[in-house]
Amino acid sequence: MNIIFLGTTGVHQTLLAAGMYIDPKFNRSYHTLSYFNDYQQEAGGHPIYIGRDYAGRRVHSLGVGADVEMVSKTINQLRIILDSPAGELQLIPIMIKSQRLISWLHKFARLAWLKPLSSYLIVLLLNREYDQIRQQIPRLTN
Repeated sequence: MNIIFLGTTGVHQTLLAAGMYIDPKFNRSYHTLSYFNDYQQEAGGHPIYIGRDYAGRRVHSLGVGADVEMVSKTINQLRIILDSPAGELQLIPIMIKSQRLISWLHKFARLAWLKPLSSYLIVLLLNREYDQIRQQIPRLTN
């Protein structure tokens, strides 16, 4: 089974949610997350493999742009069309109030001299939304 956390970017709130899902004791040390605010990784457009959960499920983070809910519905409908079992893929959309602002700030990270400021501001926003992100992480069972 694969679990994919979906969000406007794959290197911010979805990466954080995936990290918290794998390690519930995560302590807000964003800089310890591989690929945090990584423009090159995000630009690739591929799911980011984060690791395996306690049950051996593969956990990914994926940035899908502004309309997270529509992309989630589309992927679920495609799964049905392809006759893929529901247990093969679990999509978990992560929605926060500042997701568009984070996406905008992340675009500044393309300019190397703005990346430190971008990262700093994004961390401030994620700290404000930390509890909201945590509440969206389901406790999946086998």
